[in-house]
Amino acid sequence: MRARRNSQPSPVIQEKSQSIARSIDSRLRHTELKIVACYRAQDGEVDLEPVIETLLSSHVKVVIPVVRERRMQFSLIEPNTEFRIGPFGIEEPSTLEIVSAYRIDLVLAPLVAFSSSGHRLGRGSGYYDQVFLNNDRTALVGVGYDFQHSEEFSTHANDKPLDAVVTESGWRVFRTNTPWINEEVSVGG
Repeated sequence: MRARRNSQPSPVIQEKSQSIARSIDSRLRHTELKIVACYRAQDGEVDLEPVIETLLSSHVKVVIPVVRERRMQFSLIEPNTEFRIGPFGIEEPSTLEIVSAYRIDLVLAPLVAFSSSGHRLGRGSGYYDQVFLNNDRTALVGVGYDFQHSEEFSTHANDKPLDAVVTESGWRVFRTNTPWINEEVSVGG
């Protein structure tokens, strides 16, 4: 799945990323989110830069993951944040300003695959699971492409299920305590 994701031509990634960004923007437009976690794309992941720009211009605080001592944390970014390549080859802020995961309203998480029941296959380190397993306050939304839908991966008791996933076809909602996620659910396209 990672190889297929990474083998997409750049124009296709950008087109799908823009479609996904519009879908995210339309869902988040009328919410009162204070802090949203995004990520810096790599390996053909959906590019969230348009989402990040919209959130920052709407005065929503944006954080991105950084890993230190085998633990994921989240650092605040701003429009003028300078980035450097971190220990896993992923861009991260040059200066870290850590924000507690329990303050995050929404996490937009990359994925390798997702299932019909809302399970997420990541890169295998379990960082998102470790941080959010016992956190029912934060909505966890996977971001990926339609072709990443799969039932061919195993899950474990300590995996944190997704509240929803958004792809170029729209939103699939699995479970949530967050009312705005349930609005205008559209799948297909």
